[in-house]
Amino acid sequence: MKTKGILILLLCFFITANSEAQLLKKLKKKAEQAAERTILNRTDKEVSKKTDKTIDGAINKKENKEADEQHSNTEVENSALSKNTKAKNEFFKADLEIKIMENGTLNQTQYFDANEVAVRSIQDDMPKPSYIDSEGFIYTFRDGEYTKTSIVALQSQGMMVPTMMLEAYKLPPEPFMAQLQKQNDLGMTANPFNGIVEFAFIYKPDDFRYADYKESTQIIRGETYTKFELINEPGFHGNYVLFDSKSRLTEVYSNKLESAPLTDDMYSMSMVPPGKSLLVYNYTPVEVHLPQAREVRGQGQGLMEGVMDHIVKDGDQPKKDIDEDDYDTSDSKGQVKSVKNALKNHKVTANDLPQSYDFDWQLKTEMVLNTRKKEVMDMTFLIKDGAMYQATQIAQNGSKDMGNSTMLFDSNLNTMIMFMEGQGQKFMQLHPIPEVRKTNDKTDFKTTELGLKTILGFNCKGLQIEDDKYIIKVYHTSEAPIKLSNFMSFSGNKNMELPDIDPKISAQFSNGLILKMEMIDKKKSKNNVIIVAKSLKNKKTSIETANYQTMDFYSGTQMLKKN
Repeated sequence: MKTKGILILLLCFFITANSEAQLLKKLKKKAEQAAERTILNRTDKEVSKKTDKTIDGAINKKENKEADEQHSNTEVENSALSKNTKAKNEFFKADLEIKIMENGTLNQTQYFDANEVAVRSIQDDMPKPSYIDSEGFIYTFRDGEYTKTSIVALQSQGMMVPTMMLEAYKLPPEPFMAQLQKQNDLGMTANPFNGIVEFAFIYKPDDFRYADYKESTQIIRGETYTKFELINEPGFHGNYVLFDSKSRLTEVYSNKLESAPLTDDMYSMSMVPPGKSLLVYNYTPVEVHLPQAREVRGQGQGLMEGVMDHIVKDGDQPKKDIDEDDYDTSDSKGQVKSVKNALKNHKVTANDLPQSYDFDWQLKTEMVLNTRKKEVMDMTFLIKDGAMYQATQIAQNGSKDMGNSTMLFDSNLNTMIMFMEGQGQKFMQLHPIPEVRKTNDKTDFKTTELGLKTILGFNCKGLQIEDDKYIIKVYHTSEAPIKLSNFMSFSGNKNMELPDIDPKISAQFSNGLILKMEMIDKKKSKNNVIIVAKSLKNKKTSIETANYQTMDFYSGTQMLKKN
């Protein structure tokens, strides 16, 4: 997904408010997902305390009577593998022996069979092995028989437990989240093995080649390994991952200190206890045969399924247009950590806002998204020439009236404020605008001057910017009574490594007003977007901040606050 160059161009050349709106929309979504994960993780902690009793004690009596006790330990056909077989075989490509160690002690050994896509687990306190199949069913032995339960086969469980593992080992979340999305898009039960097996097929050396890791070469027992040591992570010491000469994950080590800061916010999981944890992966042939097992449902499972189904919508609905570029995270390394840090460190409150944000101009535009329904959105850009803030009002045609919403970007405070009105109530949310990291990535693109076009009575010059994935056509005018001279000063744009562009072209855009933009995705026409100006009016508008209550999802305290 080599889109960084084209997105930078979009930020610099397109109307700043819209570009920032897209960026912060993604930020808000990630932050809300982080909050959701924390809530689910807390739930999972409580559920896990009662797992044994739930699976083996609270068994439906009717199912007990119907069980066939004659087949308690008989090898059976792996029915789970009949679902999404091709997708599973393409993802799980090798047999594994995995040793799970805590504070120097071997806790459990897992054996993963890639042909059966199933795990057999052995540990000292279990009379017989436990199993997990590719649909996330857990098989446990007690009272002379194996039973299996699907409580962790829920789609959301494919996020909950692995997310806790990511936190415990401080692994980069971007590759994991991308593969989670891909598994869902393919209709698979995501991460049936709680991430422990999946990590071996998700992580590659390139995922760790960025500022948070120090790379070195190690010679161990005559073999060459690549080691990545985690740096700049308070509360952890010596964390590392190890890859063999075939770029296969072989070790994941974490050492959480007793002195690690305790947190109780929406960005960290303080439930991870201090101590040393180690995963050791050995790529060796393995055979796993699932036993005959009677399916049981634990107490509260129906309720849990209802909750999870509500949270994780559209699960098991395969997409027909899978594009591998959509799951490439090479241009987003460290992004989640950056967003979390921005949220945690954001100190701006409603008290820091001015009494009002005042505007002199309204630029009304229409955005058409080339989806199946041809979505049309009306966007009005509120502009005050020379101000270090801009705002965007958005409405979707044909939707029910849910009130007004305005996204405002304050460059001085480095903050996006969402103002919302509905049913007689007024709320606002404050979000940080993360700094854009410097990059040495170079994008191969070409620019072409387009012919003149008249929009709103103004003569507009056109420029086409093209790379291997996108074509962007932009029309701007220098005849309008206003200009957006602060394009380059929003959201850390000063720190961007901008592509080589003719200074004259840059000056034209910086001292003009963009009235039309068209983005064409060469591979997926459904991603095409056209934005065109409909009117420009010299009309004063003000947003009085004191009229809005603050809605705070991220502090872990009172959600609604009066200003």
